[in-house]
Amino acid sequence: MGKLRAASPAIAREATPMCPSRALSKAVRRRAVAVSEKLAARGLGAFVWGKKLDRDLSRGVLPGIVSARSERRRCLARRKEADGVRAASAAARRNSPPPPAASLARAAEEAAFLLEQRRRRAGMRFAEGRPWRIDMLVESLAGARRCALAAFRGASAEEMEELGDEIRAQASLDTANGPFWEAAMVLCDAEISKARRGGGGYLHSEVAADMMSVVEGKSLEELDAMEQTIAVRMAAGESKIGDQLQEVIGLIRVEKAKKFLAQNYSTSDDAGAPPSFDDHKTDPRSEREDRITDADEEGSEPLRPVALLAAAAGAEWRKPKYVARARTGYEWNKYNRVHYDHEHPPPKTVRGYTFVLHYPELAAGGKPPQCAVEEDGGAGDTCIVRFHAGWPYEDVAFRIVNREWERSRKSGFRCTFERGVLRLSFHFKRFFYKR
Repeated sequence: MGKLRAASPAIAREATPMCPSRALSKAVRRRAVAVSEKLAARGLGAFVWGKKLDRDLSRGVLPGIVSARSERRRCLARRKEADGVRAASAAARRNSPPPPAASLARAAEEAAFLLEQRRRRAGMRFAEGRPWRIDMLVESLAGARRCALAAFRGASAEEMEELGDEIRAQASLDTANGPFWEAAMVLCDAEISKARRGGGGYLHSEVAADMMSVVEGKSLEELDAMEQTIAVRMAAGESKIGDQLQEVIGLIRVEKAKKFLAQNYSTSDDAGAPPSFDDHKTDPRSEREDRITDADEEGSEPLRPVALLAAAAGAEWRKPKYVARARTGYEWNKYNRVHYDHEHPPPKTVRGYTFVLHYPELAAGGKPPQCAVEEDGGAGDTCIVRFHAGWPYEDVAFRIVNREWERSRKSGFRCTFERGVLRLSFHFKRFFYKR
């Protein structure tokens, strides 16, 4: 086996490619791994790049990693360079001037704008009968409704994790109401922990039940005193059951958060069966994109039903109660951005529809109502969406824009029939011009 020697870059480029023997490749790889492990034991990481080893061997160049001394020098040089970059970045951050007042004002205005948009969207979803869990908290904080505790009832671990992400996003914008969002986050984390571990913990079930009966009868001031007393005992090392006491502190904090929300943002009616939530939400990324492309919030306009032929005589037919609205908004494409501004906006376009129809007679069971799209005579730009349930309900139809629907759940599409309520909600597909 011929002995390889290190070559200069110029010689390596001119060397004729050769196929190294399998034994040589294995020997070089073993040596490289040994050098890497030796340097790792000294706190210096050396990555073994197998493809590069084969390439160097095929060019007749001995890889540098097979020499522990040279590889150690290279690792130390890289570490010194990285430390210098970090030190320079830290010094630049320390010496950088504070942000100007204008930037802080713009950030505050943007946060206020986003908070107002979230509040309006929550109100719209409540009006359309499809609230999210975060909407309960937003509306309770605004004073429009007092139903904060209802957001945490009847939810799975996945739904609570989504609610936790939304609470953190809301708290990052609404710093003025920190105690409210902190209490909401405590309750949310408690529900997630309970769902994941099935209610178990360091405390025995009977002991946990006794502790809950004790803390539920305490006021906020008494709970604060209990928490401080237990914290002092744990800090002084007097107790040998730190895990159990830590869980007791968790129970106290959960009860404090619950009492805080119950006394300030809930009513006596905020109990019982959990409300019906819309868990088919749009993707947060698509919401952010809508906020960027559509500077103005979505609006909605009521729809009038289309006249249909009278039902067969001899039977008592009645029209179901319904809510039908068209979702409208501004399209800020390139043309509209050039020819319009926010003081003189472009005409609103229909972006989708929401239909809510009530069939209480069908809540107990039976065939669910059907939805069908029909042609609107000779008109090509509109079509008819018809809802058919059969006796005792008449058919209801609406004229809508004839465009392709976005049927992705992440884009807000929903077609469900639960507890006698049919909900159909969708957006139209949006096509963007690309060169």
